[in-house]
Order: sequence, then structure tokens, then C-alpha cells
Amino acid sequence: MAILLVNDPLPHLSFQKFAPDQRLTDWVQCYWKIGSTTTQTTQFFTEKLYPDAGASLTIDFSNATPVITFAFNRQTQATTFSNQDYLVSIRFAPTGAYHLLGITLHELAEENYLLGEDFTPSWYHSLIACVEQMQSSPLTSQLYLLEQWLLSQAINNQLVKSNTIKVIKQLIQLNNSTSCIGKQLGLTRRTLERRLKKEAGVSPTQLQQFYRLKAARMLLADSQTPITDIALQCGYYDHAHFCHAFHNFTFETPLQYRKRKTPKV
Repeated sequence: MAILLVNDPLPHLSFQKFAPDQRLTDWVQCYWKIGSTTTQTTQFFTEKLYPDAGASLTIDFSNATPVITFAFNRQTQATTFSNQDYLVSIRFAPTGAYHLLGITLHELAEENYLLGEDFTPSWYHSLIACVEQMQSSPLTSQLYLLEQWLLSQAINNQLVKSNTIKVIKQLIQLNNSTSCIGKQLGLTRRTLERRLKKEAGVSPTQLQQFYRLKAARMLLADSQTPITDIALQCGYYDHAHFCHAFHNFTFETPLQYRKRKTPKV
């Protein structure tokens, strides 16, 4: 059963995040939900979605006929949500969509796909059957049904931990180089890069950059650690190098990000 995690500070969207079954943690980061059944005056909110080499399979229950989309963003996106939306989503870990669903991410030309129209994978009809059951169910049952569907995909694909997952776990420690990791696992740098590109859709350098900036965003939002110290903790040479990379990634400076994320009292 999916376990409710501490909610993100998005109360205006009734956002909730849930941890997956332990058997899926190598391939699924979390499940998340936006929306409630409470009638409200329609409002629109724009939120930034930051890439981390994960992908999302999202079911939109806002209308009578559910809409299923698959998204893999390689850069930060500003996305508009309504408080009338009701979305349930799987957030895959890097390589999760490849191993569980057979999607080769680096071959995707676009960042967002409508399932059943843009492409119809082999597991589409089993997912549709799952979604039909979810449609009239409460959230806890929806998550249970979705997780059972994922577990069936894992069984069908006979999933086991791969070397790529070991690579990713070492890369996101931020201080390990691709060459050192390759030597530890008996892989050449070229083989490691090719495998990561195929299974996660990004290069080792991109993946490490995503996680450095993810760690920086968490420190900026949840602590008063000086920005220069955050830069060094997250593997940047100096304050200027960090600020440049952060602005290119988030479209705002670290100070602007911290001010926006600091609760107003």
C-alpha cells in the first residue's frame, strides 16, 4: 500500500505524495495526486517542473473520460494547473520507465505524449482496464490498483537490479566521477554513457547536474545555509559557477528561488 509522505507546500492544488511499495523503489520515485472533490471557484496556478531524469505517467480524471499522458522533460518547464484538475501520477525514477514499461527515453522526439493517440504501447490496454476500475474509486483504492498494475509489469518483465541502477546511485552522490564508477563496475566510460543514455535518456553528466541542482534547491528552500556553502556542498567550484548553472536550469537566481520558497509570515 502506498504510504503518504510529507506534503509539498502546494495546498492550493491539494497536492499529496506517496511512497511506492518497497519492491518498486528502484524504478518508482513516488505517486502524486493533485486535486480534490470539493467544489471550488476555478483558479489557475503555474508551477515549475524540474527534470531529474525521471518520467511521469499521469491520469487526468478531471472529465468523464480519463486522459493518460506520458512525459519526460529534459529541461525546466512552467506548467499551468487548475484547482479543478484531478490528476493521479506515477513518477518514475531514472531508468524506471525503460525497465517497467519498455520506453527508450532518448528516442522520444517530444516531451509529452497522449497515450492511445501519439503512441499505443503493448501495455496500453491493461492500463486502460486498470484506469476504468480507478475511475469510481477513492484515492487509496486508485493508488492500490495502479500499484498492482505496476507490480504486474515488474513480474512480466522479470525485473532485477541492473548495473545502471548502481551507476545512478553512485552518480547522485555528486562527488563520484563517471570514470571512477565505470572502473568499479568493470565498464568503459563509453559503455557506461551509452547504457545510461538508452535506459535513462540522459548522459552521466546531465544526470549528475540534475541531482546537484536538486540538492541545491532543497538546501535553499529548507535551510539558511549561505549560498557559497551550498555551492561547495553540491560540487560546484565557486559561487559564480553555481549561480550561473542554477539560473540556466531554473530561470532564477539562487536568492530569488530562496525568497520564493521561504514561507511568508
